[in-house]
Amino acid sequence: MDELQLQPGVYATRDYALWLEEPRALVIADLHLGFEGAARERGVALPRFQKRVMVERLQRLLDRYAPESLVIAGDFKHEFSRNLEDEWREIREVLTLLTAKTRPVLVRGNHDNFLATIAAKFSLDLPLKHQAGEFTIAHGHEPVAVKGTLIMGHEHPAAKLREFATVVTAPAFLVAEDVIILPAFSPLALGVDVNEYPKLSPMLEGRDFSEARVVALDDREGLLDFGPARRLAVSDDGL
Repeated sequence: MDELQLQPGVYATRDYALWLEEPRALVIADLHLGFEGAARERGVALPRFQKRVMVERLQRLLDRYAPESLVIAGDFKHEFSRNLEDEWREIREVLTLLTAKTRPVLVRGNHDNFLATIAAKFSLDLPLKHQAGEFTIAHGHEPVAVKGTLIMGHEHPAAKLREFATVVTAPAFLVAEDVIILPAFSPLALGVDVNEYPKLSPMLEGRDFSEARVVALDDREGLLDFGPARRLAVSDDGL
């Protein structure tokens, strides 16, 4: 399944984005560009493939939806402490692609401490939230005032699925009555079990997501609707 309606006019897509029919906006989160370069500086060698995968997704999304805007809900880059050379290059390439076809909107995440320097080259601001019609889009690492439904990242939600003697992790949308949590757009970002508590975001403190709808992503099947998160509860030993 390529697309699944979560609420009227709001669709999950198999390319890890949320489509808002009105105001014709795509929303993604947690790209963590520069991840491989940051890992290399710490002595860990990773194959360079995540930017290619994400650019392919973006091109499909832009061609299919022709959005008026594309909102990145935080953690566009990965390194906390500075802008790495890889981040400069990869962010410029992605923003050049986006600005040619739509209006990019950047929302600040906890990894975006120095992103403003790069964003300024494209005359882009870096607010803590963005209002898109009846939707407040934020990263989720800091509290913000919300009007309507909150769309956020930060949590990297994932469904843990039993497959014989192993547990497979699949990135997922987590959908509650007044909040939609996006899967990480980065193919390298680790997914966190949708049933894991407490949540990272102070905006979710004390909330119970056991009845939240889980829509997982599978490379072959696309979107998979698993219903309430409680149905996916997996014990630590996977049994």
